Amino acid sequence: MALGSDTAAFVEEHNAPLLRAAAETIAESLATGALLGSSPALAQAVRDAFLAENADAGEAAERRCLALRKAFADEVRRTIASTPEVSYLAEGLGTHSAAAPVRVEIRGTAGRTLRSGAFLVGRAPECDVQAFGDSTVLPLQCIVVSLPQGILIADFWSGGATHVTWRSGGDSCITAPVMEMASPAAASLLAAHSGAAFVLDQGERTVIRIGERTTITLGPKTARATATTKRKAGAAVKADLEAATAGSATKAPRARPASRSRSPCTST
Repeated sequence: MALGSDTAAFVEEHNAPLLRAAAETIAESLATGALLGSSPALAQAVRDAFLAENADAGEAAERRCLALRKAFADEVRRTIASTPEVSYLAEGLGTHSAAAPVRVEIRGTAGRTLRSGAFLVGRAPECDVQAFGDSTVLPLQCIVVSLPQGILIADFWSGGATHVTWRSGGDSCITAPVMEMASPAAASLLAAHSGAAFVLDQGERTVIRIGERTTITLGPKTARATATTKRKAGAAVKADLEAATAGSATKAPRARPASRSRSPCTST
């Protein structure tokens, strides 16, 4: 649905301070590992704003809901782009007219692709991805935002109940808060269990638990996810080989006796 300029301007004007505060909190969480729920007042205000209206109430309501999600996604991307520690997540911002779509499944079924830039996950009927029949899922469990370099998960409300349980790749594709004492992969899993914001790789298939009986799965279907992971692994190996070749080419050769000459890559 096309958004009217009046609707978008109205939504942004009346929510700009709140969206900016939420975006700044998310960027800080990504950069430092700070908990998103450290300000209950902000968490409550964000929840109230997003659950104030149901998109199914009519065309005007649908336009306002879409405009709110778009304004939030735009604010989050701008704020992340201006935060040095995590600005790489916004590389390419402005080069595409629309956010990358995100495929989501609930409880491993009912897969669909969302293209709104940001969407709500929770038990409330106002959520874009609604979890029926599980009282342990909050009315608004988390907000998902498509970034140029990943998929952001922001949960201001559960205190860490929203967490990764499985992902298709075993490398450091999942980006996370900058933690000096942890590898990127380990830091991402710590973040996903601590209540901090975390970011998933667009090409990975990731399962996230949001309730005792409910998971959501983000990312491509299994076959495509496997192919994507293999391509990335191949690209990483190629890059390492090229870097090694370039490094050896710039070094001056060291004279050695012929009988002791051996390639550093030759096994013994």
